[in-house]
Amino acid sequence: MSFEHSIVPTDWKIAAVTPIFKAGVKTDVANYRPISILPVVSKIAEKWVVKLLTAHLENTQPSFHPLQFGFRAHHSTDTALCMLVENLKSLLDKSRCVGAIFLDLKKAFDSVNHQILLSRLTQFNISSQALQWFASYLSHRKQCVVWDGVKSPYLDCDTGVPQGSVLGPLLFSLFINNLPEVCPNIFAQMYADDAVIYTQANSVQQVAKDLTAALALMHSWLEDSCLMLNTSKTVWMYFSKRPLNLKQSNIFLDGVELDLVPEFKYLGVILDPTLSFKSHINIFAFILLACLNKSDLSFCSFSISKAKPLTENFLCLFSFSLSLELVSSLSKSISFIKHHSANTDDCGALPRAILRTAAL
Repeated sequence: MSFEHSIVPTDWKIAAVTPIFKAGVKTDVANYRPISILPVVSKIAEKWVVKLLTAHLENTQPSFHPLQFGFRAHHSTDTALCMLVENLKSLLDKSRCVGAIFLDLKKAFDSVNHQILLSRLTQFNISSQALQWFASYLSHRKQCVVWDGVKSPYLDCDTGVPQGSVLGPLLFSLFINNLPEVCPNIFAQMYADDAVIYTQANSVQQVAKDLTAALALMHSWLEDSCLMLNTSKTVWMYFSKRPLNLKQSNIFLDGVELDLVPEFKYLGVILDPTLSFKSHINIFAFILLACLNKSDLSFCSFSISKAKPLTENFLCLFSFSLSLELVSSLSKSISFIKHHSANTDDCGALPRAILRTAAL
């Protein structure tokens, strides 16, 4: 009935928001991610809509931007990382330096303007009946905050797509679908709201100049879309095979200088200037080697669960090497875990994969 009449029942649009701490100072509300707990029937309906909408987008034009990797069939953080790293390597073969800005959007999902979103959905040849359903889905939403057993009064939500919903991430991806086209002279790619822009030159000063110009255009487009860059968390870094002269290599946005960072964690993988992945490998190795000094099997299982995503996110890169000493230490750790853990499948497949990759 909801799809037939393009009406989303009011009960489906009531959310209880649970704040999830991300990082930083716990007393700062900006460091919490609001996750919406929605009715089960609403999520079931949203899954069906996502299936239909994704099928439509994969078989029509215009569709997903080819540089948008989020929430698409046959796309993942792995494919996004592989493309980024391969492009960075290719650019480094042609020039001395590559610079990248990792964009951080302030309250991205919560800031989506409904009228702009509906207008942009029309660009994807979506039927008028479907657009009416989306308009109903977005309108008259209410939410309360649940914290430590206490529930706040319900308030209206006039903007945003609910985090924790099934449909919200896909709608957001379509909302910023055209972002890579803003600066055609530089490289860009996105995984939902995780966006990066990058370019190359023979000096880091020229890279900084080009990225500053591109960032200004990006900032203007985002403002027109009612989105804001978080300048305190938007950072940049350079990639190079040799030391660089960093004098006068600053990047500014509205008079605010962006932080130049020595490494950055993007989509779960720590990137460093030489693309050696040493920091990422060391964290992974530390988690596994910690098992050698623990007899508590639950700790081993915990370590595996922590190490698994660190491994899976960069196995596709096949671009790092481990010292023989570290390989030996890892082998001992693997033997210990396999011997003592009840779940030998998890403990075996993960280390074999990482060591097989390390041997390349």
